[in-house]
Amino acid sequence: MAGALGVGPGVLALLLLWAMALLLVLALARAGRAREAGLEIVDTFLIGRFILLAVMSLVFLGCLFLFLIYHLMEPLYAKPLHSS
Repeated sequence: MAGALGVGPGVLALLLLWAMALLLVLALARAGRAREAGLEIVDTFLIGRFILLAVMSLVFLGCLFLFLIYHLMEPLYAKPLHSS
């Protein structure tokens, strides 16, 4: 079942979702610039961000390690020889 442009309905739904997200980002970026009137911006969650970054880095390294063990270093077993 092909939708418009020869692609399926899932691709069209994703395209619509990405377009709406892009429009929302552009609208919020313009609204943020309009609000700037000499306000000082302070990051109050700085330590939390660093902790989150550290945890995500550890999880990534752990997943990479498990990928190396279980996928890349998987043993290759020899096929039995046939005697003639």
